[in-house]
Amino acid sequence: GILQALRTSPYCQDGLIRCIIAPLEDLLNVSSWESEFFSEIELCFDEVKEFTPKPADLSLVASISPSYLTKIQEEFHKDRITQAKFVLSQSIGYNGTYVGLGSEGVCLQVDDKVFKVFDLVRDREMLPPEESLRFLNASYIDSDTPIIARKYYPGVTYRGGHNNSMIQLLRTWKSYGLCHTNV
Repeated sequence: GILQALRTSPYCQDGLIRCIIAPLEDLLNVSSWESEFFSEIELCFDEVKEFTPKPADLSLVASISPSYLTKIQEEFHKDRITQAKFVLSQSIGYNGTYVGLGSEGVCLQVDDKVFKVFDLVRDREMLPPEESLRFLNASYIDSDTPIIARKYYPGVTYRGGHNNSMIQLLRTWKSYGLCHTNV
C-alpha cells in the first residue's frame, strides 16, 4: 500500500523510483509474497470454505422482561455485587439495592440516590473528571474506592429502536463539549 501510494504521488520522480521504490519492491517481492501467503491460508482453512453461518433468532431474548434480566445478571455477578455493596456500606453506612453494572462499576440505589462503585477501574486517570460530574449533578464521595453519587432516575435498560434519539443525545453532548465512549 505504501509503495503504491509513493508511485501515484505527485512527488514521484525517477530518483525516488530508482533509489527507494524499486529496491523496496525487489526486497519485499510483493506479488510473490501475496501468492505464497494466500496459498498457505487456503491450505490451512479449507474447512472455512465449507462453513455456512446459521443466524441465531434473538427475538426471544428481546422478549425477556428487564426485571428478569436484572435477576439473571445479579445472580451471575453475585460476588462482584456483594463486594460493591460492602464497599458502599463502608463509605456511607448503607449497602444499597442493586441497579445494574458495567465494565467499570456496579450501580446501587439508596433512597433517592444512585451510587456507582468503580470496582474495576485500576487507573484513576480513567475516571470522569469532576467538572463533567458537576455538569451532570453528580459528585465523588470520599472513599478509597472511587464512588460517584447522583440522584436516582428510574428507567429501563436500553433495548433498541431509538437510533435517532441516541444520535441526538450524542449531538447534545458534543455541543456541551462532552464525550461518551460507552453508548
